Amino acid sequence: MHCAFVPPVIDVPREGTICDMRDDAKGVVVFFDTVTDANTADALVGCSVLVRRADLPEGVLELEEGGIEGFDVVDAKCGLIGTAVSINEMPGQHLLEVAREGSDKTVLIPVVDEFLEGVDEADRCIFVNLPDGLLDL
Repeated sequence: MHCAFVPPVIDVPREGTICDMRDDAKGVVVFFDTVTDANTADALVGCSVLVRRADLPEGVLELEEGGIEGFDVVDAKCGLIGTAVSINEMPGQHLLEVAREGSDKTVLIPVVDEFLEGVDEADRCIFVNLPDGLLDL
């Protein structure tokens, strides 16, 4: 699968092809044909890997049955925010739409590593750590 590394980094490849993937204790390790040494790998730390949707295996982007709809959304500081309604795909990032607890309003939360703490599928709960003021928008 052909991919691009973003943002581009000077003096390292900007593209590559996934040549191997292995399960590891910490997750999945992905090997690229253009990343041939530790220095190149270190330079790409923090980059995102983009692939074409058409190149992904069928069904990989589909949520499991029922998706995240109905999951409780709990903030580290505020506690229960509300219930997940949907994930809205936007050009820059995905937004988690949450129906506010005890209100007819919804809030949009960017689905980014800085805000997402974890997901407990068994308890149907999404844990977030939101910056001050985001819920007031």
